[in-house]
Amino acid sequence: MANQQDDTPSSVSRSLYEQGMTDGLPIVPPTDEKVEEMLRGTAHDRGHVLGRLGNKDTPITVEMLASNAVMAGCAPPYMPVLEAGVRALADPRSNSIQVSVSTGSWAYQWIVNGPVRERLDIESGSGAFGPNFHANRTIGRALGLAYKNTAALRPGEKDMGVMGNPFKFSLLAGENEEQSPWEPYHVTHGHDADESTITLAGPNSFIQWFPHDNTAEEILEGMVRNTPPSMVGGRQQGGDIDQTIFHLVNRYNAEELAAAEMSKRDIKNYLCENSYLRAEDYQKGTLWDGPLRRHEGTVRRRQVPQIDGPEYVKVATIGGPGRVNAIVGPSIGGPVTKPIVFPDGWDELVEEYAFDRQWFDGSTY
Repeated sequence: MANQQDDTPSSVSRSLYEQGMTDGLPIVPPTDEKVEEMLRGTAHDRGHVLGRLGNKDTPITVEMLASNAVMAGCAPPYMPVLEAGVRALADPRSNSIQVSVSTGSWAYQWIVNGPVRERLDIESGSGAFGPNFHANRTIGRALGLAYKNTAALRPGEKDMGVMGNPFKFSLLAGENEEQSPWEPYHVTHGHDADESTITLAGPNSFIQWFPHDNTAEEILEGMVRNTPPSMVGGRQQGGDIDQTIFHLVNRYNAEELAAAEMSKRDIKNYLCENSYLRAEDYQKGTLWDGPLRRHEGTVRRRQVPQIDGPEYVKVATIGGPGRVNAIVGPSIGGPVTKPIVFPDGWDELVEEYAFDRQWFDGSTY
């Protein structure tokens, strides 16, 4: 971006907003000096192309990403996470174009795994998806701004979301690996436990619920009961999209399920076997007719499966003390998981920019 260091922050923020380059909130002016400082977090040259975004396959360079990271308020050590996030957005499997422009108002959902969570203070416990945590909020915002500005997405022009989605640039959390009885999400999907990764999905809704009784049976039934009919897991829209549902389980309910000898795979199988919808809610020819296809021409249907198979259900442990869970979906993007690669000297940069956070972090509660 052009050097704007002679302008006041408020005037730069106003100018970029008027050009459609912000998320509506004030930004940090991306001066040459600040962008150069952000580039300390990467081993790549500023002109290195990380991927191509949008329907015109517009290249996004490391410098472009750094500029948006400055605008979002990121710190330089966040750059490796941001680069991995851009690689996920650029992966065709993420379906990021439809997530970004569809009338359905989808969001970018990010889950971070591995040692990077502790190093960058990426929250995975109490309030992980909410406000308060610098890395969670600014990394998600930077990735959203990077896509918006690279692909020139403007509401009503390319971004055709009817309602818009308040989670679009803010749905990022770490997985609470240390307090989970199961293997972490990235291990379930083929990565080593000591590897740091970021996972991208493209959900429409975020629903919170809690079980009436804290038993494995009630928790499983609650997962079924609180998943709305619009959240369908399976191959959709003529077979072009794999639609998934994320069940985010708090640590207490995860322990109760594990004590009943329920693995992640057991939970997924239970949901597939017990989630059903009324057949009349799934008329052929609608957007959601995917799960009906293999039942065509058989007996008259009273019910149809809401989830076609366990591969369309994802499970992760997120959140702090309490018995509130979340269902996020349906996701029409990914999920795509990318490893985070760190440059030489990154640990020293982390120490240089580390926050001395003096308010309660929940680690002993």
